[in-house]
Amino acid sequence: MKNIIENLGALLGADNVISLSNKPAEYQFLPDRINNADREVIAVVTPSNLDELQKLLVSSTDKSYSLFNLLSPGEINTAPIPEKGPIVVIDLKKLNSIIEVNTKAAYALIEPGVSYVQLNQYLETNNIPFIVDFDKNSTQSVSGGISNRSYGYTPYGDHLMMQCGMEVMLASGRLIRTGMGAMPDSESWQLFKYGFGPYVDGTFTQSSLGIITKVGIWLMPKAPAYKPFALQLPNEAAMNQAVEIMRGMKINMLVPNTVTVASAQSDALQFSNDKLEKVGNNDEAAKKHQLGTWNMYGALYNMPANVDFLWQAINGAFGQIEGVKFLTQEATASNPVWAQREMKMDGKFNAINPHLAGYSSINVHFASPIDGDDAVKMEELLQKVSNPAELNVISQFALTWRTMMNQLQILYPTGNAEKLTQARQLAKQLIDDFSAQGYPTCLVDADMQEAVDAVSLDGLKTLKKRVKKALDPQSVFG
Repeated sequence: MKNIIENLGALLGADNVISLSNKPAEYQFLPDRINNADREVIAVVTPSNLDELQKLLVSSTDKSYSLFNLLSPGEINTAPIPEKGPIVVIDLKKLNSIIEVNTKAAYALIEPGVSYVQLNQYLETNNIPFIVDFDKNSTQSVSGGISNRSYGYTPYGDHLMMQCGMEVMLASGRLIRTGMGAMPDSESWQLFKYGFGPYVDGTFTQSSLGIITKVGIWLMPKAPAYKPFALQLPNEAAMNQAVEIMRGMKINMLVPNTVTVASAQSDALQFSNDKLEKVGNNDEAAKKHQLGTWNMYGALYNMPANVDFLWQAINGAFGQIEGVKFLTQEATASNPVWAQREMKMDGKFNAINPHLAGYSSINVHFASPIDGDDAVKMEELLQKVSNPAELNVISQFALTWRTMMNQLQILYPTGNAEKLTQARQLAKQLIDDFSAQGYPTCLVDADMQEAVDAVSLDGLKTLKKRVKKALDPQSVFG
């Protein structure tokens, strides 16, 4: 291991190589989540430019270690982890240039180290009236969010859909551009997603088939009028009814953002100031934080007259639900949890429960139709699963174009190996249970991908292996 680290230092410079034997706090989550009897993270490398990254890939083709690309800081990501042997992790945080923000066509071209907060600060400093949509926190990499296929909360919440054009370095060190970037003298690289011929951008998301070195992203102009709303729902039947009503509004794009539905308990775990063990059950959390037993969050974005007209439709449709209570933006001053939810829908960086700082999570998302009965059924599956360690699980439904995702975060104390093992066991059981009921996994952390492969059909698995062999024949990425 010492020789590997010394060789990497000679290749990239000692300042670009971090040994995990020194237990750096910034990267402690890596051995926690990756190391097992067959594999071990030995170092993190932080290339300063593309030449250094290319040197690393080319020199690694005949080495005893494999490379793993860290998509976002502090997260295990969704790219498959090499199965065996020493692992060197690539962190591209130093490649953090905002190359272009085009105010006329509303897009940005950025490097993989650019975070949501960095892009947002650039827009604010330069008085550019665009919104940056983000998922969990502002420190995430924008490119990492796209690679993980994450979802935010504005109308631009589908991050992969809003991506346009990539530059990718293959395992061989060769640099390619996708879409219209592959055409000579093209001025539409960030304008037309698909280019000519097969569309390949998605190949480099949730995968270990190459490293994204530049990515284009469409930016949402601030709407002339914005009206966020929350529906506080008294029980599961009301939640079922609300999801049924919202399906038509999503399909017809009357409510354009990612609509979320969460229990009071999950909202309190995420956005209150309570210690996790003090949150209590759902009824207790609802009473303490002035929430519904279930809560639905959405927003309207349009011209002022159109927003007023659409609000009448929202009021009329959801007002028929017995016991529903409406909250609008004015109520955020008196309801801190609602205030944090509202900020996410406006592209503003919200606060989270400060007690979550001591916890990490295993993330897994399941897909279903936008259907009230499915929401109830998935909640029942979550409540019935064996959880002897009584781990906290943050659960919310995210209603996108035609899909409802049940997004789960299984919490465990950071650095606690026993609780991590229990969290993995719980995640695997949920994957098995949900899959058996027809709710497939659409996102899962890298160290849980074997559990998804075990319940997947063979055809796609075979195709992925063939693509992997073609793009990474030397198994540089494991």
